[in-house]
Amino acid sequence: METFETIFSRVSTRDFNDKEVSAELIERILQAGMSAPVGRARYDTLHITVVKDKAFLDGVTELAKDTSPRARAPFYGAKTLIVVSSKMSESPAIEYSNVACVIENMALAARALGVASVYLWAFVKPLESAPALLAKLSLPEGFTPVSALAIGYSDTPLGVFDKPRHSIEVNRI
Repeated sequence: METFETIFSRVSTRDFNDKEVSAELIERILQAGMSAPVGRARYDTLHITVVKDKAFLDGVTELAKDTSPRARAPFYGAKTLIVVSSKMSESPAIEYSNVACVIENMALAARALGVASVYLWAFVKPLESAPALLAKLSLPEGFTPVSALAIGYSDTPLGVFDKPRHSIEVNRI
């Protein structure tokens, strides 16, 4: 897929089916995340966890069931979750920017590879109240989950677009 077509065609998927993403495609998606720009090149402040454990996903779904009006939230049926964690005291809020860049790169890579995705963060806060679930992520000391990308496939075909589908107001000075 051409670069701009990939960017224009990236969408959030909220209806994943049971088809698994291959290890090879997951690895390519992770490599894209590792190629993201990170403030002061502090890649050592980030950690990525690939979660395929059904018990973990079900546990988080149970935790979050009362916090989302969307059916099948928080993972929408995705069987693979890529959690990006960060050390939280580098510079004010830079960890959120760094994680966002990593996840956006992975979302674009997924789309280019024909894999559906959705950027997630709402499930992270409830994890704080479930230390046993949080421990299952086996994060290195000092790391906190910030956001995640759910990946998989959907029965709804991914569209291909040659221009942006949304508009943001722009002023020029």
